[in-house]
Amino acid sequence: MRTPVYYFSCREYDKEKLKDIVNILFKNMNFKGKKVLLKPNMLQGHDPGQNVTTHPAVVEACAECVLEKGGECFIGDSPSGRGKENARRAASKTGFLEICEKLGIEFDFFDGQELVEKPVENGLVFDSFFIPESFFSYDMIINLPKLKTHSLTVFTLGVKNMMGVIAGKGKTDFHTRALHPESFADAICDLYSVARPDFTVLDGIRGMQGPGPVSGIEVRAGFILGSEDANALDAAAETLCGADPRRVPITRKAAERGLGSLEYMLDPVLGSPPCGLKFKKPLTYRSAASAMVPRWLLYPLGLIYGYMRIPSVDREVCTGCAKCIQVCPADAIQFKKGRPRIIMKKCVKCYCCAERCPERAIGERFSRLP
Repeated sequence: MRTPVYYFSCREYDKEKLKDIVNILFKNMNFKGKKVLLKPNMLQGHDPGQNVTTHPAVVEACAECVLEKGGECFIGDSPSGRGKENARRAASKTGFLEICEKLGIEFDFFDGQELVEKPVENGLVFDSFFIPESFFSYDMIINLPKLKTHSLTVFTLGVKNMMGVIAGKGKTDFHTRALHPESFADAICDLYSVARPDFTVLDGIRGMQGPGPVSGIEVRAGFILGSEDANALDAAAETLCGADPRRVPITRKAAERGLGSLEYMLDPVLGSPPCGLKFKKPLTYRSAASAMVPRWLLYPLGLIYGYMRIPSVDREVCTGCAKCIQVCPADAIQFKKGRPRIIMKKCVKCYCCAERCPERAIGERFSRLP
């Protein structure tokens, strides 16, 4: 049986329309007397108009609905970087703290909490994760990802959004232990197996295309998706953006491990899905085809070493803040003449530098050199 994914056409962040959409999505959900976490994408402190994080209007509409249905609502996430003050700045810049103050609810800062070890059954990269204690105190988790591309994972949507439950430095382990997009997808699936949401609502009104998750280009996709199955929702979103979900490692592997479905039934509750949406995929999508080719063919075809995507610094945009150096898990960035220089022999292409750059000065390009 195909998993339902609900589609709503929505061109602007109109409060009343968003509230109507959320009320339909949450119609059969019982929040009364329950402790509910809203988990947005709060990658770092960016203005909502930059399309890096979930738009606060979507988060606010969900929070109001939970409260009106008798739930105790919280917003929570851990951004890129370390420490509670870093997280507080991000929550303020993204507009999430303002929602909390307006509605009288709390923001759950995962950074700085006691951690609980959660074993992973049949993990492929991790045997266990250390997750903030408060995460396991919630009765329901509502996942609120943003429609975005990612230079490592092709897309960062519902399943990957749960990486935000790993606080601060813990995210570094993903990149040091899983260097390739395929193994990184295994690591994300390991985490998702122990931190699965009850429902996912995707903010696809305005998203990011090209070299995401920070330096991409705005795309006005104009939709909201909702589903109990985050992976089916991801597959639907990727298809709407002209991508084959089987070429997106996280989506494919989550389905293979029984963590969600690739088969979905798109239910157009409001409006019709776009036909021929112009959407620029990251360079990783081109190389993702290599995952579907027998390994012995990769070398003669040059699909691995012939065209390699590498991070690239725009020296005109860069301000020399050095945040990329602080976050690099491979110690692959040096300063030269006041600007970062990426040492390609050490670079693991995790794009943490791009995620952390406040000026969006780090993108990607293809190189023929390994």
